[in-house]
Amino acid sequence: MERHEQIKQQCVDILNYYYVVPDTEFTLGTNERIDVVGYSKNRNEPDIGIEVELSSDFQHDASKLARTSSFQLRLIVTDHPDTLSLGKSIDIKGKIVDVIPLPDNDVTFEKKIREYTNLNKMQWFNNSKYKSDGTIFPKTLLLDNFSEEIKDQELDVESAKEIIFRCSLGGVHVGNYSLGPLGTKFNRSIDLPKELLYLSARHLIFEARVGKSYESGKQSIYSLSQGAEDLAKTIVDERIQNRGEKLLRIIEKFGKSTTIISLLGYSGRFTDSSQLNGLDPYLTVSTQNSGILRGLIEEFNIDSEIIYASEITAGSALFKDKSKQVFSALTAEGLGNESPDFTSRGEFFGTIYTVPFRGLLRQIDLADWPRSSLEKKLKNYAAWVIIRAHNRYVPTTLFDYFESVGLGIQDIEDRIRELFKLGITSMLMKGDNNTIAVYDENGFNNYCESKIKGAMSEILDED
Repeated sequence: MERHEQIKQQCVDILNYYYVVPDTEFTLGTNERIDVVGYSKNRNEPDIGIEVELSSDFQHDASKLARTSSFQLRLIVTDHPDTLSLGKSIDIKGKIVDVIPLPDNDVTFEKKIREYTNLNKMQWFNNSKYKSDGTIFPKTLLLDNFSEEIKDQELDVESAKEIIFRCSLGGVHVGNYSLGPLGTKFNRSIDLPKELLYLSARHLIFEARVGKSYESGKQSIYSLSQGAEDLAKTIVDERIQNRGEKLLRIIEKFGKSTTIISLLGYSGRFTDSSQLNGLDPYLTVSTQNSGILRGLIEEFNIDSEIIYASEITAGSALFKDKSKQVFSALTAEGLGNESPDFTSRGEFFGTIYTVPFRGLLRQIDLADWPRSSLEKKLKNYAAWVIIRAHNRYVPTTLFDYFESVGLGIQDIEDRIRELFKLGITSMLMKGDNNTIAVYDENGFNNYCESKIKGAMSEILDED
């Protein structure tokens, strides 16, 4: 099925899931066609119109949607950067057309349908339940065959499993290459075990040489081959099952919420770098890439606002050390991998802790997480981090990030008003190129950080 048809089909599946009757290639009176339309309950005419745009034809698609009076929700789903750059909502002759990313990785389309149908409390659509080829490879057989093969080679099965485990989570660093008087020279940092050499010869793992050139040095890191992903998943799942009690002890030590926030916030990959020391710890705020976000929502039914708030919280200056402790503890108990991180020039950058965070989350009861009280505290923490970190000359870094965690203009105004009453900032500037004027930089930083500390204490109290 071609890409355009795949996206149309996913739109159809999501509409069906939310009890909207879909139709494709809907013909207008002008003989033009709309890719997908939806009929809400008791509707004789379609009230949802959707155009899938994989090439830049915005004006034509938007005009078709705007001209159809029965549409109450008009959506263009696209991955074309020119169309996405136009903005989220475009006014076409008094009709609003929403421009959103494709629904296969991003959740905006589904959020629009949830809000329009007033079904926000439903579990999120899970694509894997609708698409399956019906084949399930028996995991035990996969692992048994691997173990027998390693035994036949008179190699150590547990060592081979450990290498596969580590290669699937950040890799195994074994040394570096440099340019010597007689050509390229390999400087090993560990003795290469037979198991690693055999797995490499079997093409289950491969050597990646990281770095710009041999003159400046290339690092030798073994990673998982694409064909070994099923085997690696089986080995990782076995490891998690066998060390379930160790995971429970870690959760008891750090708290359930702190553990979950750390896993969600870093998507299982924490980088500890001394090169970041001295920089403003609130220099940037980032959020999940859409592909990871879509998968998390589908599998764990956690709202996107909570995932975004967890990432902002976990990555903030105050919470980051807590997250590092969680990742370090998981790695020490054999539930993760510690590996060096390098720049594109092959220079040491820091230490990466990588854990199988989805597998670990499956072992944690998420049915009642987060409680409403924690959700409110988590969003409050994220709100003050956003205010402290945002770029005052780029309003989207304030407004869009507040929206991403489920907060609105009023929530921003309430917090900025606190700063204004203390003479630290102006009131919020809406519709301007700036967000606020800061009269006292130290006062601004100190007040925001005091609010962040207070919010963090409230989150930790939940554990």
